[in-house]
Amino acid sequence: MQRTETLNRVFRLLSWLLILLPATVGFLYVRAFGVSVVYTDAWSMVPLFNQWANGKLTLLDLYVQHNEHRMFFPQAVELLMGVATKYNNVAEMYLIEVCFLVTLGVLLFAFRSGTRPALLLFVPISLLVFSLRQYENMLLGYQINFAFTQTFGVLTFFLLHVLVRSKHKGVTFVAAVGSATIASFSTVQGLLVWPAGLLQLLIGPMGKPTRNILIVVWSLVGLMEWVAYFAGFERSPEKPSILFALEHPLAGVSFFLTLLGSSLSWEQIPALLVGLLVACLALASLLLLSRGRKLDEYSFWVSLLSYSLLILASITAGRSAMGAYQAMAPKYATFSILVVVSVYAVLVKTVLERRSATNAALLVTLSAVILLSAAASYPAGIWVGRGIEASRERAALLLSTGRYESLPDAVVEDTFGIPRAKTVRKRAPILEGLDYNVFSKAQAPEVPRETVSEKPRTRL
Repeated sequence: MQRTETLNRVFRLLSWLLILLPATVGFLYVRAFGVSVVYTDAWSMVPLFNQWANGKLTLLDLYVQHNEHRMFFPQAVELLMGVATKYNNVAEMYLIEVCFLVTLGVLLFAFRSGTRPALLLFVPISLLVFSLRQYENMLLGYQINFAFTQTFGVLTFFLLHVLVRSKHKGVTFVAAVGSATIASFSTVQGLLVWPAGLLQLLIGPMGKPTRNILIVVWSLVGLMEWVAYFAGFERSPEKPSILFALEHPLAGVSFFLTLLGSSLSWEQIPALLVGLLVACLALASLLLLSRGRKLDEYSFWVSLLSYSLLILASITAGRSAMGAYQAMAPKYATFSILVVVSVYAVLVKTVLERRSATNAALLVTLSAVILLSAAASYPAGIWVGRGIEASRERAALLLSTGRYESLPDAVVEDTFGIPRAKTVRKRAPILEGLDYNVFSKAQAPEVPRETVSEKPRTRL
């Protein structure tokens, strides 16, 4: 008896180590390849820092539309962190990893509720949440908006899930509404938390009188936030038509499936095939739940699946006209990962409840794909990380030494990933005047002596 208990403890400890290992790798990935330099859309934060320093910043400035997003909460956090750290982008990257860790913790609680699968079966979910396939979000601090959309979306569904058993239903529901609000005003995709949450309330095991009240309140709050989001919304005429996927259904389906499989593959054609496999497995898992009349019991996973699928559908509508290669953008993997997580969790639980050869075969197939993907993800992620580190270090050097001023526009735009060189030339002096980012002593890159003598740094 004592020997069995000892073995169980060892097995549990080993499981925890395997679960936490991908998270550890994620933090080490940032430490190894993260570089503090303003890059791409992060340049939009510079005017906010300037307004803050001059005492002119208002809450409406954080609400201003950026592309199709209203990033009120991510920008507020970035602003406060930027002031505290002199706009250290690596600090933002670590916060993104913390968001992924919170997502992992919430998923673990949901995974272990009801039937309690062995901890070891949760390891594939940990591998997915911290997959290096989403390296763009890990190594660019500005992508905290995508991390917020993922984390607070997952947290919302979990709060609605525990609402049934909660002794403080009012507080739990308000917390769910608050979490959904943060997701909504992080990216435009975050708004989809409301229809997905509504689905969860409709199919969940809540009593009818309480459910009806919650559905009405949830719908009204969601509707108000949708209206607030799109009030004064402007869509750039340069953006491709959102009807492209409907006008070209074959291209739209191909884009969607590639997007769906992009979290498990680094190549476009394999991603399309993997996406088709995941779509079939998702449909099979929903059929299993429907036949077993388990939709209410699995309402968390069904709502999470619907949320992630709606997000992928919205990305397809907005980006499919740009070509299938756009579906492979690593930043979108953060959302397609949730589809795979949901399907995997449902298959694990259904196999444990009903030991069917068909169910087991589906689970083994998906598990094999996840593990093979993880095996390929680490070497590929490290290779890409090294390239990103080198390019960002070069950008930091050109920025800190002032050489960006004399370089051709095309070089500046390529170096800083921005469409207009004049944006860099106009906003870099603001950072220098504030001693932020590469212009602060703590974040200044090591400058070769010949580079310093070539162009002296000027201050405002």
